[in-house]
Amino acid sequence: MTIKRLSSLQWFALLGGAVALAFGHLAGLGLTVAECNVNGPRWNIANDAWEIAIEATAVCAMLLAGAASALIISRTQGTSYDDDPPLSRVRFFAIAALVANALFTIVVLLDLFGNVFNAVCRQS
Repeated sequence: MTIKRLSSLQWFALLGGAVALAFGHLAGLGLTVAECNVNGPRWNIANDAWEIAIEATAVCAMLLAGAASALIISRTQGTSYDDDPPLSRVRFFAIAALVANALFTIVVLLDLFGNVFNAVCRQS
């Protein structure tokens, strides 16, 4: 794989999980606000089913980004992130992306369990 392809894949690995986390959280928030709106009961929004679908899509995107970062790490084997760029930069970002995507996946799963098992539209 060429350095240009590794670099392109590295940006997907680094930013894919963060974008999926932001999309999943904001879409889930918008869904909950729409359901708890005055007209929400008339729209018959199934919050749990939509939340599971949204967060499962986000987890799949994060798993793809994690697989991309693992592929980059395996392709840059023998290179340290302390070496000269550009290959060392790609390896460094891939290592950071692997750790970040693991953390983002945990956050999305916590978001999923909190949204599905918590009662929505409850006054505090």
